[in-house]
Amino acid sequence: MKITERMVRFALCMMIALSFYLSYLIWWSPATKTTLVNEVESESQAELNVKEASEIFLPLRLTRIEKETIAETNTESLIKKFQTNIADAQFETAYSKTYDSVDDFIAQTQLDEGVELVYAAAFPIQSYLDTFHVTIPMPDEMKAETGFLRIQIDFNKEKIRFLNRNKLTVLEANVVTGMNEFKHTIKNNAAVWIDVFRDPQYSLYQYYTNEPITLKMYSYISSTRPYTVFRDSFFSNPKNVRSNDGTANLNFYDGTESMTIQQEQQQIDFRSVIRTDSQFDSYAKSYDYIRGLGTNYGSLRLFDQTKNTSDYRIFVEGFPVFSDKAEGKMTVRFSENGQVNQKNIEIKANLNTIQVPIPSDREVTLPASYDVVQNLYAHGAQYDKLEMILIGYGWKNIQDTGVVDLEPNWYIQYDNTWYSYAQLLTHLAESGEKNGF
Repeated sequence: MKITERMVRFALCMMIALSFYLSYLIWWSPATKTTLVNEVESESQAELNVKEASEIFLPLRLTRIEKETIAETNTESLIKKFQTNIADAQFETAYSKTYDSVDDFIAQTQLDEGVELVYAAAFPIQSYLDTFHVTIPMPDEMKAETGFLRIQIDFNKEKIRFLNRNKLTVLEANVVTGMNEFKHTIKNNAAVWIDVFRDPQYSLYQYYTNEPITLKMYSYISSTRPYTVFRDSFFSNPKNVRSNDGTANLNFYDGTESMTIQQEQQQIDFRSVIRTDSQFDSYAKSYDYIRGLGTNYGSLRLFDQTKNTSDYRIFVEGFPVFSDKAEGKMTVRFSENGQVNQKNIEIKANLNTIQVPIPSDREVTLPASYDVVQNLYAHGAQYDKLEMILIGYGWKNIQDTGVVDLEPNWYIQYDNTWYSYAQLLTHLAESGEKNGF
């Protein structure tokens, strides 16, 4: 009994000592406590600030079609709502078809009543399904091979279609449930709509405005984001990054990852080597790098993609922002490096962005897009090179004020390059192009 009692007393003494020690750590070691709390709060804040893929890869605009009455909107809240409706709907197994001629493709995809959602570049169906949590049964090879530029919800035939006019392909599925929600969302919303119409003589895929459009100008206080925002988002292990600022530029590096900041131009150039597989998706991989920017870089969204380069831009009121100095723009480029299952990645960005809006009552009236296109053709624009026309906001720095004016304008995708209306007229004059019209 005495041995047992001694063991019990010893155990009690050890528990009391441990209790005092733990109390010390909790109450008498504020530095440790603060560090732990700060780390937890920092990680939680970083997660909260992460931007969802469904915001970054939102379609550019939505078109409502009721026979000959057609209207378009860039209202992000409505596009998001409609995407939620698609995610909540149920569909039969999808099937795909490739047409032999443009005429057959158009005849089968002509929409008399329904909705269209538009991208500027082909978006992979697998990325779309994953990003917006949409479930459409289809074979895995169809998911891997299908890319689309336009989504149709056909109200009359109760179908969803994913169209790629470049390849004349259509992926289609019957809608089992959800049609009522689609129609209700389109009829009951507070979106800003612009009336448009079709003219097959100029384009079978573009809708035009027939009247001038008056839009607000916007002014913002500009902001230079700290380089740490990009360092922490781009590097795999930001805490391990080393720096070298012995030159006019700032240089950061860790293994195969490096980032150069040209301080005078406020430009960022990040480079690395990444591992890939047979299912490599440039959209998903680029999202891994830019997701950490969160709201630190404004309303950043995918705008376009050319070959292996994705173009992300700040959007204002649902419209993309254009700048001659790449402000508010980020490009992500992938290239081969000669190694199996590896690619090079290069990200270019600008430290400058817009932050605080300044109230303004100024407005700008744009000519009808139909008149713009007619004038471009009159100045020699080639029919097959003019791919898309849309409204964007041009970035203009007001010297020595820290203020940025955003002015609406027509922007045209011509021969895989985006121009403002005035820039394209100048380009056509300098190139001497003639279309034979």
